[in-house]
Amino acid sequence: MRRIILTMIILFGHFFSLRIQAQEKWGLQKCIDFAQENNLEIQNSKVNNDVKHVELRIAKNERLLEVKGFTNLFSKFGQGQDVFGNTRRNDNLNSEVGIDANVTIYNHGKMTNQIKKSTLLVSVSEEEIAMFKRNIAIKAIEYYLAIQLSKEIARSIDSAVFYANLQYEKAVKTTEAGTTALTVQYEAQASLARERQKLKQAKLDVDRAKLAMVQLMQLDDYSSFDIIEEKDGASAVQLTYTLPEAIEQAASNHPELKKLSLLRSAAEVEHDIIKSDLYPVVRGSALLGSLYFNSLVVAGDKGFFPQMRDNFSQQVAISLSIPIFSKGRVKNAIAKNNLYLQQNDIQTKQQYLAIKQDIEKFYFDYWGYRDQHEAAQDMLESARVALTFTSKSYDAGKSSIYDLNSSRSNMLKAESEMLQAKYNCLFVSKMIKFFIEETL
Repeated sequence: MRRIILTMIILFGHFFSLRIQAQEKWGLQKCIDFAQENNLEIQNSKVNNDVKHVELRIAKNERLLEVKGFTNLFSKFGQGQDVFGNTRRNDNLNSEVGIDANVTIYNHGKMTNQIKKSTLLVSVSEEEIAMFKRNIAIKAIEYYLAIQLSKEIARSIDSAVFYANLQYEKAVKTTEAGTTALTVQYEAQASLARERQKLKQAKLDVDRAKLAMVQLMQLDDYSSFDIIEEKDGASAVQLTYTLPEAIEQAASNHPELKKLSLLRSAAEVEHDIIKSDLYPVVRGSALLGSLYFNSLVVAGDKGFFPQMRDNFSQQVAISLSIPIFSKGRVKNAIAKNNLYLQQNDIQTKQQYLAIKQDIEKFYFDYWGYRDQHEAAQDMLESARVALTFTSKSYDAGKSSIYDLNSSRSNMLKAESEMLQAKYNCLFVSKMIKFFIEETL
């Protein structure tokens, strides 16, 4: 009974351990989400977006009434001469208190355009965040597939090590039996050593690929990191867009082009903002207040509170400011803004051309890698058949161990080329889908 319970505990612990390990594996989308969440550039862009939202609130608040309270106290000492030529002391104490309010009534739509510009700049900062996220996603796809490729190659080499070890054990037995020469045993041993060295390098490539992904995600340790391997084959991926459709769709979704379009709209609004400085500005103001005066040389002044009550007054005013000469500031600002618009048009054309060239290259590579993958599959199948016949021929004593090792090396090379073509095609197809649909 104790043995049964102990066995159940061991099996349960093993099952729980496997479950924990399975939970630690990362899918592609989870890797992308985690990397985007922890990327410092994205975090900084989000802070910049918050700044743009604050600037938008500031622009909107400019339309509101501005109210300020004021008070002052000052004293004057000395003597002066009145209009009759009499000289006397004019020492006094003065104080004012009041509330001042002012509002802009008309400025040729400058405040409205400032709000439009600030709104556009908020959208620009959001596209910058999208651009950073896009770059992270592209790197994550590349690193994720690199891990899968290196793991498949490592498994292929691991099977080669197993096969080489069997051949070595067989060579030892046949050499001891005197049916094969000692050189056969040494060659089998050397072949096993070579395969083991390749396996070490393959495992190092796996760790290197994991390290790149872990650094992108900003995790602390890559040794415990692992991914959920996707089973998508290169032949299963199909393109649903023609090349012209793919180019236009990718351009319409690209955050950088959206950003440049928004910046151009903001520059056009800035043109109206600059021109508003050529028009009059009308402001309204209101003032409520009172004052106190105390002559320090003449007795009989009223007290502070009676004077403040008797001197209470109100004032309403409208002011008109007409620009006459600004030293060419407006003209130069308009010229500078026009140059910026030209620069924006050039950058837009450059970005569109870069997207077009990327999609064209992706399509070219896709069909090239598909052909390579199909050819590599045929070559791999031929290499496997050749290895089977060489192995049988070696067992029959008609082929040397050198022929066997050469045949096995050819098969491993063919398998490696097939895997490389497969993942190249898979990566390019994912890039095409991501550029066009913004999804995986």
